[in-house]
Amino acid sequence: MVLALTEKLDTGLMQLREKLSDAHLRQVVRGAAFVMGIRIAGAAITLLSQVLLARWLGAFQYGIFAYVWVWVIMLGIIVPLGFGTSVLRFVPEYTTHQKWDWLHGMLRASFGIVALMSLACLAIGAMVLWLTASILPFYYVVPLAIGLATVPAFALTDWQEGAARAFGWVNLAYVPAYIIRPICIVLFTGVILAFMHQPRAVDACMAALVASFVTFAGQHVLLRLRVADHVPAARPTYNIGHWFAISAPLVLVEGLYLLLANTDIVLLGHFVTPDEIAVYFAATRIANLIAFIYFAMAALAVPKFSELHAAGDMHGLQHFVSNIIHAIFWPTLAASLFLGVFGDVALSLFGARFDAGSSLLWWLMIGFLVRAATGPVEYLLNMTGHQNMTALAYGSAVILNIGLNFLLVPSYGINGAAAATSISVSLATLSLAFFVKRRLGITAFIAARVFSSRRSMLNA
Repeated sequence: MVLALTEKLDTGLMQLREKLSDAHLRQVVRGAAFVMGIRIAGAAITLLSQVLLARWLGAFQYGIFAYVWVWVIMLGIIVPLGFGTSVLRFVPEYTTHQKWDWLHGMLRASFGIVALMSLACLAIGAMVLWLTASILPFYYVVPLAIGLATVPAFALTDWQEGAARAFGWVNLAYVPAYIIRPICIVLFTGVILAFMHQPRAVDACMAALVASFVTFAGQHVLLRLRVADHVPAARPTYNIGHWFAISAPLVLVEGLYLLLANTDIVLLGHFVTPDEIAVYFAATRIANLIAFIYFAMAALAVPKFSELHAAGDMHGLQHFVSNIIHAIFWPTLAASLFLGVFGDVALSLFGARFDAGSSLLWWLMIGFLVRAATGPVEYLLNMTGHQNMTALAYGSAVILNIGLNFLLVPSYGINGAAAATSISVSLATLSLAFFVKRRLGITAFIAARVFSSRRSMLNA
């Protein structure tokens, strides 16, 4: 079996080399390699920081921190209301047509909207926390309050990442969030450990709060300087209604995917102890390593989807989609096999009790492999005006995920949560591939050419 998998992997890699003759794919791969380099460096730093936090805090306190941090991530990405994504469309459009007044207006307005929504989220969240404090486990209350205070910095950093990506400033987009922030979190927590006392979840949350604002402030200054250098001065022109109309559907899609990806940890907070959440969170951090290939390729492929579709080149779009899928799937398969063998070693870095998460890795990898086998189909739908289909697929999957978590977690614990998430993600991904075929006539699957060849032989 191993020999057969090896042969298939070799065949896939050979096919990938042949596909690099595609000019569109070459451009994406070059950019993706750079993005992946940053992501790999960030992943190593993030993983190291999480290992250190787990060892310093202990499983119980680390589980509390992980639970709070998941809430920060969810709220911090939803609060920008899709402007962190829509800026990727507006900045290139206004730059191409030299509409500098519209560009300045869009940047100022969207930043201000995200800032206001962040403060509103903080106020509403504080009220909800105050009303529910009596029914929450006492050890979550103060860390959650600190997490709410972190949301504005996280949300504005997310918007700034999108703006920097839109201008093509990859370093400025990814380095602050994926390298600087995790380094600062572990450094500030380390200072507490070295000079004050044994750190707790509250201390780690405070470190994350300070690190998030330091990261946001530094990125903000650099972004403003670059914009001033590269964008001609002009009096801002505003079209907030139009920008909202484009951005609002995107936040629905992003929010539903975030719920799909994080429902397990949110619900685990009601079913299991922080110790078990710590094991589950550590397993997800390890499993997420194999998603970097997908992330890097998808981030650079999105503009090509829009470009080819706008040109009406559906044959070229099909060819590009097929090549992207192969470029994602085979490296992801190789990474999954490697992780399956050495996952226990990686988990043991977090502490003695974290090896209980080894079975979780297999469940989580199934979802990643299914996504890799269809490619970035959600982006393909979003960039071609079919974002409602993405929202439908993710919305259905969220409901399914919640139901499966309530069904499986009481009996199977964290393994039930991993199975629920993997099943939901897989079904959502396959649904998206189906919608791509129905709406665009594009076949998005790793074995599409094999099936196509067999159908041709049968028809002959």
